Amino acid sequence: MEKSCDLLIIGAGPAGISTAMHLLQLNPGWSERLLVLEKAVHPRPKLCGGGLTRLGLQILRDLGFALPLPIPHERIEDVRLIYSRRMIHVRGKPQIVVFHRPELDAYLADQARRRGVKILENQGVEKLVLEDQGVFVTTHEGLYHSRVVVGADGSKGVTQRYVNKGRTDKRVARLLEVHNSASQAAPLFTEHAAYFDFTPLANRLQGYFWEFPFRLEGEPAFKYGVYDARLASWRPKANLPEILSRSMAERGESLEKLKLEGHPINLFNPGNCFAIPHLLLVGDAAGADPLFGEGIAPALGYGKVAAKIVQQAFEHADFSLRNYRQVLLSSQLGGYLLRRWKVAWWGYRLGWSSVYMHLLWTLGDILARLWPKPEALYPG
Repeated sequence: MEKSCDLLIIGAGPAGISTAMHLLQLNPGWSERLLVLEKAVHPRPKLCGGGLTRLGLQILRDLGFALPLPIPHERIEDVRLIYSRRMIHVRGKPQIVVFHRPELDAYLADQARRRGVKILENQGVEKLVLEDQGVFVTTHEGLYHSRVVVGADGSKGVTQRYVNKGRTDKRVARLLEVHNSASQAAPLFTEHAAYFDFTPLANRLQGYFWEFPFRLEGEPAFKYGVYDARLASWRPKANLPEILSRSMAERGESLEKLKLEGHPINLFNPGNCFAIPHLLLVGDAAGADPLFGEGIAPALGYGKVAAKIVQQAFEHADFSLRNYRQVLLSSQLGGYLLRRWKVAWWGYRLGWSSVYMHLLWTLGDILARLWPKPEALYPG
Protein backbone atom coordinates (compact mmCIF):
# COMPACT_ATOMS: atom_id res chain seq x y z
CA MET A 1 0.00 0.00 0.00
CA GLU A 2 1.37 3.40 -1.00
CA LYS A 3 2.00 5.95 1.76
CA SER A 4 2.14 9.66 1.00
CA CYS A 5 3.69 12.64 2.76
CA ASP A 6 4.96 16.09 1.88
CA LEU A 7 8.57 15.36 2.79
CA LEU A 8 10.56 12.16 3.01
CA ILE A 9 14.01 12.20 4.63
CA ILE A 10 16.15 9.18 3.80
CA GLY A 11 18.62 8.57 6.61
CA ALA A 12 18.32 9.16 10.37
CA GLY A 13 21.90 10.28 10.99
CA PRO A 14 22.87 13.83 12.02
CA ALA A 15 22.04 15.33 8.60
CA GLY A 16 18.55 13.84 8.36
CA ILE A 17 17.71 14.48 12.02
CA SER A 18 19.01 18.06 11.76
CA THR A 19 16.82 18.70 8.71
CA ALA A 20 13.74 17.41 10.51
CA MET A 21 14.42 19.29 13.73
CA HIS A 22 15.15 22.57 11.96
CA LEU A 23 11.88 22.22 10.05
CA LEU A 24 10.00 21.72 13.32
CA GLN A 25 11.76 24.78 14.66
CA LEU A 26 10.47 26.77 11.66
CA ASN A 27 6.96 25.30 11.91
CA PRO A 28 5.86 22.65 14.44
CA GLY A 29 3.23 21.51 11.92
CA TRP A 30 5.96 19.65 10.02
CA SER A 31 5.69 16.82 12.53
CA GLU A 32 2.55 15.68 10.65
CA ARG A 33 4.01 16.24 7.20
CA LEU A 34 7.35 14.45 7.16
CA LEU A 35 8.74 10.95 7.60
CA VAL A 36 12.32 9.82 8.20
CA LEU A 37 13.32 6.43 6.77
CA GLU A 38 16.31 4.64 8.31
CA LYS A 39 17.73 1.41 6.88
CA ALA A 40 19.05 0.18 10.26
CA VAL A 41 17.98 0.31 13.91
CA HIS A 42 19.53 2.69 16.43
CA PRO A 43 22.07 2.31 17.91
CA ARG A 44 23.43 1.34 14.51
CA PRO A 45 27.08 0.58 13.61
CA LYS A 46 28.77 3.63 12.10
CA LEU A 47 32.42 4.02 11.18
CA CYS A 48 33.46 7.57 12.06
CA GLY A 49 36.16 9.44 13.96
CA GLY A 50 33.35 10.77 16.14
CA GLY A 51 34.71 14.30 16.48
CA LEU A 52 32.10 17.06 16.76
CA THR A 53 33.60 20.53 16.32
CA ARG A 54 32.42 23.86 17.68
CA LEU A 55 30.32 24.50 14.57
CA GLY A 56 28.22 21.42 15.32
CA LEU A 57 28.01 22.16 19.04
CA GLN A 58 26.70 25.65 18.31
CA ILE A 59 24.07 24.27 15.92
CA LEU A 60 22.87 21.81 18.56
CA ARG A 61 22.74 24.59 21.14
CA ASP A 62 20.63 26.71 18.77
CA LEU A 63 18.28 23.73 18.40
CA GLY A 64 17.72 23.81 22.16
CA PHE A 65 20.17 21.11 23.28
CA ALA A 66 21.86 21.72 26.61
CA LEU A 67 25.63 21.32 26.48
CA PRO A 68 27.36 19.06 27.31
CA LEU A 69 25.18 16.32 25.83
CA PRO A 70 24.24 13.69 28.44
CA ILE A 71 26.01 10.76 26.73
CA PRO A 72 29.59 9.46 27.11
CA HIS A 73 32.14 11.73 25.44
CA GLU A 74 35.60 13.22 25.74
CA ARG A 75 36.17 16.93 25.39
CA ILE A 76 39.25 18.06 23.46
CA GLU A 77 40.61 21.43 24.57
CA ASP A 78 44.00 21.20 22.84
CA VAL A 79 44.06 20.15 19.17
CA ARG A 80 47.67 19.41 18.26
CA LEU A 81 48.53 19.76 14.57
CA ILE A 82 51.88 18.10 13.84
CA TYR A 83 54.28 18.23 10.92
CA SER A 84 57.67 16.61 11.39
CA ARG A 85 58.84 17.87 14.80
CA ARG A 86 56.68 20.99 14.74
CA MET A 87 53.39 21.36 16.59
CA ILE A 88 50.59 23.93 16.45
CA HIS A 89 48.16 24.13 19.38
CA VAL A 90 44.54 25.12 18.68
CA ARG A 91 42.68 25.56 21.95
CA GLY A 92 39.06 25.95 22.98
CA LYS A 93 36.67 24.91 25.76
CA PRO A 94 36.10 22.60 24.02
CA GLN A 95 37.54 22.68 20.52
CA ILE A 96 36.21 19.20 19.68
CA VAL A 97 34.05 16.70 21.53
CA VAL A 98 34.60 13.03 20.64
CA PHE A 99 31.63 10.66 20.80
CA HIS A 100 31.12 7.01 20.00
CA ARG A 101 29.14 7.59 16.84
CA PRO A 102 26.41 4.94 17.33
CA GLU A 103 25.60 6.49 20.74
CA LEU A 104 25.49 10.04 19.36
CA ASP A 105 23.21 9.08 16.46
CA ALA A 106 20.87 7.12 18.75
CA TYR A 107 20.64 10.06 21.16
CA LEU A 108 19.84 12.57 18.41
CA ALA A 109 17.21 10.25 16.92
CA ASP A 110 15.61 9.76 20.34
CA GLN A 111 15.47 13.51 20.92
CA ALA A 112 13.93 14.02 17.49
CA ARG A 113 11.19 11.49 18.30
CA ARG A 114 10.49 13.29 21.57
CA ARG A 115 9.94 16.48 19.55
CA GLY A 116 7.49 14.80 17.19
CA VAL A 117 9.62 13.48 14.33
CA LYS A 118 8.38 10.16 12.93
CA ILE A 119 11.29 7.78 12.23
CA LEU A 120 10.66 4.44 10.54
CA GLU A 121 13.56 2.01 11.00
CA ASN A 122 14.46 -1.09 8.98
CA GLN A 123 13.44 0.82 5.84
CA GLY A 124 16.32 0.33 3.43
CA VAL A 125 15.64 2.20 0.19
CA GLU A 126 15.80 0.03 -2.91
CA LYS A 127 14.63 2.37 -5.66
CA LEU A 128 13.85 6.01 -6.46
CA VAL A 129 11.59 7.20 -9.29
CA LEU A 130 11.28 10.94 -9.93
CA GLU A 131 8.16 12.24 -11.64
CA ASP A 132 6.70 15.71 -12.24
CA GLN A 133 4.64 15.63 -9.04
CA GLY A 134 7.27 14.17 -6.72
CA VAL A 135 9.28 11.09 -5.90
CA PHE A 136 8.32 7.45 -5.46
CA VAL A 137 10.54 5.63 -2.97
CA THR A 138 10.52 1.85 -2.72
CA THR A 139 11.79 0.07 0.39
CA HIS A 140 11.60 -3.62 1.24
CA GLU A 141 8.64 -2.69 3.47
CA GLY A 142 6.56 -0.74 0.96
CA LEU A 143 6.11 2.21 -1.40
CA TYR A 144 6.18 5.90 -0.43
CA HIS A 145 5.32 9.02 -2.39
CA SER A 146 6.59 12.46 -1.43
CA ARG A 147 6.66 15.92 -2.97
CA VAL A 148 10.28 16.37 -1.83
CA VAL A 149 12.98 13.93 -0.74
CA VAL A 150 16.01 14.90 1.36
CA GLY A 151 18.89 12.49 0.76
CA ALA A 152 20.72 12.02 4.07
CA ASP A 153 21.86 8.45 3.41
CA GLY A 154 25.60 9.04 3.27
CA SER A 155 28.47 8.73 0.82
CA LYS A 156 27.31 5.38 -0.57
CA GLY A 157 23.58 6.03 -0.38
CA VAL A 158 21.06 5.64 -3.16
CA THR A 159 20.22 9.36 -3.34
CA GLN A 160 23.84 10.44 -3.90
CA ARG A 161 24.22 7.84 -6.65
CA TYR A 162 20.96 8.96 -8.26
CA VAL A 163 21.86 12.66 -8.31
CA ASN A 164 25.43 12.05 -9.50
CA LYS A 165 24.61 9.31 -12.01
CA GLY A 166 27.18 9.38 -14.83
CA ARG A 167 29.46 11.98 -13.24
CA THR A 168 33.18 11.23 -13.28
CA ASP A 169 34.52 14.37 -11.56
CA LYS A 170 33.57 13.47 -7.99
CA ARG A 171 36.27 13.31 -5.32
CA VAL A 172 36.13 10.40 -2.88
CA ALA A 173 38.46 10.21 0.11
CA ARG A 174 39.66 7.04 1.85
CA LEU A 175 39.64 6.41 5.59
CA LEU A 176 40.95 3.61 7.81
CA GLU A 177 40.51 3.43 11.58
CA VAL A 178 40.92 1.19 14.61
CA HIS A 179 40.25 1.56 18.32
CA ASN A 180 41.86 0.10 21.41
CA SER A 181 41.32 0.22 25.16
CA ALA A 182 43.20 2.88 27.13
CA SER A 183 43.95 4.09 30.63
CA GLN A 184 42.13 7.08 32.07
CA ALA A 185 45.56 8.26 33.25
CA ALA A 186 46.93 8.44 29.68
CA PRO A 187 48.16 11.96 28.75
CA LEU A 188 45.55 12.54 26.04
CA PHE A 189 42.82 12.06 28.67
CA THR A 190 44.43 14.13 31.42
CA GLU A 191 45.45 16.88 28.98
CA HIS A 192 42.18 16.81 26.99
CA ALA A 193 44.19 16.64 23.77
CA ALA A 194 44.05 15.04 20.31
CA TYR A 195 46.67 14.66 17.58
CA PHE A 196 46.42 15.36 13.86
CA ASP A 197 49.75 14.35 12.34
CA PHE A 198 50.40 15.55 8.78
CA THR A 199 53.96 14.20 8.63
CA PRO A 200 52.86 11.27 6.38
CA LEU A 201 52.25 13.82 3.59
CA ALA A 202 55.85 13.01 2.69
CA ASN A 203 54.77 9.39 2.10
CA ARG A 204 52.13 10.14 -0.57
CA LEU A 205 49.31 10.59 1.94
CA GLN A 206 47.00 13.49 1.11
CA GLY A 207 45.74 13.82 4.64
CA TYR A 208 46.83 12.92 8.15
CA PHE A 209 47.06 10.35 10.94
CA TRP A 210 44.89 10.97 13.98
CA GLU A 211 44.79 9.87 17.60
CA PHE A 212 41.69 10.66 19.67
CA PRO A 213 40.67 9.73 23.20
CA PHE A 214 37.02 8.67 23.44
CA ARG A 215 34.57 6.54 25.39
CA LEU A 216 33.61 3.09 24.14
CA GLU A 217 30.56 1.92 26.06
CA GLY A 218 31.60 4.33 28.79
CA GLU A 219 35.18 3.04 29.10
CA PRO A 220 38.31 5.00 28.07
CA ALA A 221 39.71 4.08 24.65
CA PHE A 222 41.89 5.45 21.87
CA LYS A 223 40.84 5.83 18.25
CA TYR A 224 43.55 5.83 15.58
CA GLY A 225 43.08 6.43 11.87
CA VAL A 226 44.37 7.75 8.58
CA TYR A 227 42.51 10.06 6.23
CA ASP A 228 43.48 10.36 2.55
CA ALA A 229 41.63 13.06 0.59
CA ARG A 230 43.00 11.94 -2.81
CA LEU A 231 42.38 15.41 -4.26
CA ALA A 232 45.44 15.08 -6.51
CA SER A 233 44.18 11.92 -8.17
CA TRP A 234 47.15 11.68 -10.56
CA ARG A 235 49.61 11.16 -7.69
CA PRO A 236 50.44 7.57 -6.59
CA LYS A 237 48.20 6.22 -3.85
CA ALA A 238 49.51 6.05 -0.31
CA ASN A 239 49.64 2.70 1.48
CA LEU A 240 47.14 3.45 4.24
CA PRO A 241 47.61 0.27 6.37
CA GLU A 242 51.38 0.79 6.31
CA ILE A 243 51.09 4.45 7.32
CA LEU A 244 48.62 3.61 10.08
CA SER A 245 50.83 0.81 11.41
CA ARG A 246 53.98 2.94 11.37
CA SER A 247 52.29 5.96 12.95
CA MET A 248 50.85 3.83 15.74
CA ALA A 249 54.24 2.16 16.33
CA GLU A 250 55.82 5.61 16.79
CA ARG A 251 53.39 6.05 19.69
CA GLY A 252 54.12 2.66 21.20
CA GLU A 253 50.98 0.98 19.83
CA SER A 254 50.58 -2.05 17.57
CA LEU A 255 48.06 -2.51 14.77
CA GLU A 256 48.20 -6.29 15.14
CA LYS A 257 45.08 -8.00 16.47
CA LEU A 258 43.03 -4.80 16.15
CA LYS A 259 40.00 -4.72 13.86
CA LEU A 260 40.81 -2.53 10.88
CA GLU A 261 37.83 -0.81 9.25
CA GLY A 262 37.57 1.54 6.29
CA HIS A 263 35.12 3.39 4.12
CA PRO A 264 34.99 6.04 1.37
CA ILE A 265 33.92 9.65 2.01
CA ASN A 266 32.18 11.75 -0.61
CA LEU A 267 33.90 15.16 -0.45
CA PHE A 268 32.49 18.65 -0.72
CA ASN A 269 33.36 20.60 -3.85
CA PRO A 270 31.62 23.83 -4.87
CA GLY A 271 31.01 22.21 -8.25
CA ASN A 272 29.11 19.27 -6.75
CA CYS A 273 25.51 18.66 -7.75
CA PHE A 274 23.54 19.26 -4.55
CA ALA A 275 19.98 19.02 -5.85
CA ILE A 276 17.68 18.16 -8.72
CA PRO A 277 13.93 18.87 -8.84
CA HIS A 278 12.17 17.27 -5.84
CA LEU A 279 15.44 15.85 -4.41
CA LEU A 280 18.24 17.52 -2.47
CA LEU A 281 21.30 16.13 -0.70
CA VAL A 282 22.60 16.80 2.79
CA GLY A 283 25.48 15.53 4.93
CA ASP A 284 28.02 13.15 3.40
CA ALA A 285 25.70 12.63 0.43
CA ALA A 286 26.26 16.31 -0.43
CA GLY A 287 29.93 16.32 0.59
CA ALA A 288 32.07 16.22 3.74
CA ASP A 289 34.85 18.66 4.63
CA PRO A 290 37.76 17.85 2.26
CA LEU A 291 40.51 19.10 4.59
CA PHE A 292 39.86 16.90 7.62
CA GLY A 293 37.09 14.63 6.35
CA GLU A 294 34.87 16.14 9.05
CA GLY A 295 31.29 15.00 8.63
CA ILE A 296 29.17 15.43 11.77
CA ALA A 297 29.18 19.22 12.17
CA PRO A 298 28.74 19.86 8.42
CA ALA A 299 25.87 17.32 8.44
CA LEU A 300 24.10 19.33 11.13
CA GLY A 301 24.77 22.50 9.15
CA TYR A 302 23.40 21.04 5.91
CA GLY A 303 20.19 20.23 7.77
CA LYS A 304 19.77 23.85 8.82
CA VAL A 305 20.14 25.10 5.23
CA ALA A 306 17.99 22.32 3.73
CA ALA A 307 15.14 23.08 6.13
CA LYS A 308 14.97 26.68 4.88
CA ILE A 309 14.96 25.54 1.25
CA VAL A 310 12.24 22.94 1.86
CA GLN A 311 10.11 25.48 3.73
CA GLN A 312 10.45 27.96 0.85
CA ALA A 313 9.67 25.28 -1.73
CA PHE A 314 6.31 24.55 -0.12
CA GLU A 315 5.52 28.21 0.52
CA HIS A 316 6.00 29.03 -3.18
CA ALA A 317 4.92 25.64 -4.62
CA ASP A 318 8.23 25.55 -6.48
CA PHE A 319 9.97 22.21 -6.11
CA SER A 320 12.83 22.83 -8.53
CA LEU A 321 15.13 23.47 -5.53
CA ARG A 322 17.28 25.48 -7.91
CA ASN A 323 18.34 27.98 -5.23
CA TYR A 324 19.75 25.35 -2.85
CA ARG A 325 23.30 25.67 -4.19
CA GLN A 326 23.34 29.47 -3.90
CA VAL A 327 21.86 29.50 -0.40
CA LEU A 328 24.18 26.70 0.73
CA LEU A 329 27.39 28.30 -0.58
CA SER A 330 26.48 31.71 0.89
CA SER A 331 25.59 30.26 4.32
CA GLN A 332 27.84 29.92 7.37
CA LEU A 333 28.32 26.26 6.48
CA GLY A 334 29.14 27.14 2.88
CA GLY A 335 31.86 29.56 3.96
CA TYR A 336 33.24 26.96 6.36
CA LEU A 337 33.42 24.28 3.66
CA LEU A 338 34.73 26.62 0.96
CA ARG A 339 37.63 27.76 3.17
CA ARG A 340 38.57 24.19 3.95
CA TRP A 341 38.20 23.13 0.32
CA LYS A 342 40.65 25.87 -0.79
CA VAL A 343 43.22 24.92 1.86
CA ALA A 344 42.87 21.23 1.02
CA TRP A 345 43.00 21.84 -2.73
CA TRP A 346 46.39 23.56 -2.52
CA GLY A 347 47.76 21.95 0.62
CA TYR A 348 47.37 18.35 -0.46
CA ARG A 349 48.81 19.10 -3.89
CA LEU A 350 51.90 20.76 -2.43
CA GLY A 351 52.20 18.71 0.76
CA TRP A 352 55.07 16.64 -0.67
CA SER A 353 57.29 19.76 -0.35
CA SER A 354 58.88 20.11 3.10
CA VAL A 355 59.68 23.76 2.33
CA TYR A 356 56.02 24.51 1.65
CA MET A 357 54.87 22.62 4.76
CA HIS A 358 57.32 24.39 7.07
CA LEU A 359 56.19 27.75 5.71
CA LEU A 360 52.58 26.71 6.22
CA TRP A 361 53.27 25.59 9.81
CA THR A 362 55.03 28.88 10.56
CA LEU A 363 52.01 30.83 9.33
CA GLY A 364 49.61 28.50 11.15
CA ASP A 365 51.50 28.84 14.42
CA ILE A 366 51.38 32.64 14.18
CA LEU A 367 47.63 32.62 13.47
CA ALA A 368 46.95 30.17 16.32
CA ARG A 369 48.79 32.43 18.78
CA LEU A 370 47.09 35.62 17.59
CA TRP A 371 43.56 34.24 17.11
CA PRO A 372 41.07 35.53 19.69
CA LYS A 373 40.16 33.07 22.42
CA PRO A 374 36.86 31.40 21.42
CA GLU A 375 33.73 31.45 23.55
CA ALA A 376 33.57 28.67 26.13
CA LEU A 377 30.78 26.28 25.12
CA TYR A 378 31.09 24.03 28.18
CA PRO A 379 30.92 25.19 31.80
CA GLY A 380 34.05 25.14 33.95
